Amino acid sequence: MKNRIEFLLGAVLLTLLACLAVVWVYNLNKLMDCDFEADYKCEVVHAAGVIIPPVSVVTVWFDIDPAKIVD
Repeated sequence: MKNRIEFLLGAVLLTLLACLAVVWVYNLNKLMDCDFEADYKCEVVHAAGVIIPPVSVVTVWFDIDPAKIVD
């Protein structure tokens, strides 16, 4: 019984790490899509997610690049 619990816990942890890796790469992609001009909100938010990987779970949802906003 103990081996099953350890296996399940390991599988859950591995799945969470894989999800975190995918989110981190997507956040890095969003950082590269920022315009890198004045008003650096987009760059700061996504750079924080790249530097601190658990933060990328939140920052990946921000879409604040003013160059992509069409009037």
